[in-house]
Amino acid sequence: MRWLALSLLAGCAARSPVQPAAPHHHAEGHHEAGHHGGPGHFTDPARYVASWNDPARDAWQKPDEIVAALRLAPGATVVDLGAGTGYLLPALSAAVGPEGAVTALDVEPPMIAFLADAIAREGWANVRTHLASAGDPGLPSAGADAVVTLNVWHHIDDRGAYAARVLDALTPGGAFVVVDFLKEATDGFGPPLAMRLSAEEVASDLRAGGFEVEILSETMPRHHVVRGVRPAAD
Repeated sequence: MRWLALSLLAGCAARSPVQPAAPHHHAEGHHEAGHHGGPGHFTDPARYVASWNDPARDAWQKPDEIVAALRLAPGATVVDLGAGTGYLLPALSAAVGPEGAVTALDVEPPMIAFLADAIAREGWANVRTHLASAGDPGLPSAGADAVVTLNVWHHIDDRGAYAARVLDALTPGGAFVVVDFLKEATDGFGPPLAMRLSAEEVASDLRAGGFEVEILSETMPRHHVVRGVRPAAD
């Protein structure tokens, strides 16, 4: 994510080893359903869009904080890994500006088609879609200044290896920001507790992939945020 979502926007699906991210599929009412089934589970974007793209979500998902963690400058290139129904795209598009570029990645063809329609409808001239395969984002080496994944990281089994693929896609000094649910109950939102990862576990995954890592301070009631940076001398 719902993977590169990478189908990523609001739900979650069980994956076989080295599965791509699932969408930001973690909004109320759709989360548990999204944690069953493999690729091809999130084939009906219309089922999720009202929940995943609900403006009321901003109050607890804090998209401005997510964008700030990416440290984007005008003209930057950023990848939304598991873009799902496009919840983060307006904020990312505005942050990089008309000279920048946003790649909305997902593993679900219906999500990609939905995103393409949304991009045309909203006039996001700096946003493009990219269909990824399971286990590999398929990004060019050193082609992005930043990558973000929202509510997807807990879907990936071989996370250290996947992190290394993301590292390769970043320019030296580029940031990979992982936003995922706390490893505790979160008021009916989020994946089963057995699937959740602590911030420390995510940090360990990113270090295994070669990142310099920090767990960020944030005000999200249901999430933690971990930022990995590709070493500048890498």
